[in-house]
Amino acid sequence: MASLLPIQYHPNSDAHFSAIKSLPYACWLDTGQPKSDRGRYDIITALPQYRLVSHVNDNKCTTTISAFNGSDLVEQTLDTSQECPFSLLEDALKTLQADETQSDLPFIGGALGYWGYELGSYLMDVKTNTPDTKTPLPDMAVGIYHWAIVQDHQTQKAYLAYCDSCQDQIITRVKAALKDSKAHNTAFDAHTIEPTETKAQYLQNINTVLDYISAGDSYQVNYAQQFTGSYRGEPYSAYQHLREVMKSPYSAYMDLGNEQAILSFSPERFIKVEDGEVLTQPIKGTAPRSDDPATDKHHADELLASEKNRAENVMIVDLLRNDLGKHCQAGSIKVPELFTLKSYPNVHHLVSNVIGTLKPQSTSLDLLRDSLPGGSITGAPKKRSMEIIQELEQKRRGIYCGCIGFINHHGDMDTNIAIRTVSCNKGTLECWGGGGIVADSEPADEYQETHNKVGMILRNL
Repeated sequence: MASLLPIQYHPNSDAHFSAIKSLPYACWLDTGQPKSDRGRYDIITALPQYRLVSHVNDNKCTTTISAFNGSDLVEQTLDTSQECPFSLLEDALKTLQADETQSDLPFIGGALGYWGYELGSYLMDVKTNTPDTKTPLPDMAVGIYHWAIVQDHQTQKAYLAYCDSCQDQIITRVKAALKDSKAHNTAFDAHTIEPTETKAQYLQNINTVLDYISAGDSYQVNYAQQFTGSYRGEPYSAYQHLREVMKSPYSAYMDLGNEQAILSFSPERFIKVEDGEVLTQPIKGTAPRSDDPATDKHHADELLASEKNRAENVMIVDLLRNDLGKHCQAGSIKVPELFTLKSYPNVHHLVSNVIGTLKPQSTSLDLLRDSLPGGSITGAPKKRSMEIIQELEQKRRGIYCGCIGFINHHGDMDTNIAIRTVSCNKGTLECWGGGGIVADSEPADEYQETHNKVGMILRNL
């Protein structure tokens, strides 16, 4: 049986996360409430009983498994393995005892973390030939958490929930942190955030992509550029500010330890599985917002009428139907929504819904493994588009275009696509912007779209 302890509800879950953020590997899956009007549950946790960290180098994946043991909860390395990280993750999830509590809460315990883009490349057997073959951050960082603070913004209730298998020392630490919740943040200052390639280089690479498309190698390639800069202070202070202006329903903050953190303000859900029902919501089609209502409406109407953007959307919907088909029952995959307009603070998007029913013999982990990386941020066909991306992008993507989310101990899952995402590493920050390139793409427009997508993040940093 799991324990559900009612605690004070806060319209802004920052109040709870600030109380526990100093605990090791604190994470917050954030709906953006109260600024965002989408999403119901915020999930906050820290101090995993086990942690799996993977690095992909030379097309090999090495995973380190660690645990917090003893009365003083010191992290200790248990094993290092080159097995498939998803197999290792499946074994680690078995440490959670079955929970018989009837609860609507999406997460009481389970796997929570991120799966990076290069992990997807490894799974797809796409050779990495970018000049920087290593990334300072892990390609997978997932904790097996046996507890969580869950805020339900619909019922305006909050709970400290934990499984019977959760170590007593962990819950004692969590309760002490909540009781003494005087959190202090240091200031955050970022500067000299610039693209890592010139505009001329970017446009030249777009033209190379167009040549590949013309030659029949691909129908669409999601090409991106990286922005990098330096910072001082605490990344969480930056996250607190950015979440006020981004209002993104699939946001996340992750403390990776070792002066590393992930700040994600994603508008895009990757895959959700609930009671065997599967949902993916790809974004394809982007237009800038405007402070002038008439101009803003014009941009939205133009996007809705754009044949190019609708064609992009259809290509990715077809690709995702294929990915879901690997583990969904025949005949269950449908597209109930196509080209729905969704508006965010910085851009308008076209969003589609693709649904299906998981096969009895398949799990959420199986579906995630065989769908990484998401089709909306690779291209079609997926593998050839990824090979073109590897050829032309001079930097590894890392967390960008991977996914962040959870798989609970019942096997339900919810993940985002890690776009509008910043990684912080010991004074260096990285952010990316990209777009789907198709036959009638205009290179200058595509270049501007990358700036539209990350402009609000960079300006506010």
